[in-house]
Amino acid sequence: MTDTTLILSRDMAASPSAVWRCLTEEDLLKQWFAPAPVKVTKAEIDASPGGIFHAVMDVPEMGEMDGGAGCVILAEPPARLIWTSALGPCFVPALPPGDGAFHFTAVITLDAIDTGTRYTATVLHADGAGRDAHAAMGFEDGWGAAADQLATLAATL
Repeated sequence: MTDTTLILSRDMAASPSAVWRCLTEEDLLKQWFAPAPVKVTKAEIDASPGGIFHAVMDVPEMGEMDGGAGCVILAEPPARLIWTSALGPCFVPALPPGDGAFHFTAVITLDAIDTGTRYTATVLHADGAGRDAHAAMGFEDGWGAAADQLATLAATL
């Protein structure tokens, strides 16, 4: 069986509750969710099963990137948030992604540790091709930079 996951983990000097706020409050999500210099221009989240997870980004030299609204699968404050791009809000199946694109499911866990929170993003793909495409587009660097921005922001709350 092909491994279809990508995993990123960071220890953050902030409480799980502070990190949770950054994951689930739109104004906070906009401040960290894309690696600089990319900017999140729109964020919409309803952290309840069937709720919306949507972020629109402005990418320098590329313009607006809008993958459409995803669906929150599970929200267990302040420990776990799961959303997917394979479904839209209210669990409605999403249209197939365009060429070179892929759906994924993000499983975000926040574990309390002595120094704050261990943030782990486990990203599940339907197949190895989706995983490889996500890795090739810079998963480690992009999600890593965003996680570092999240840590910085959460530490101020």
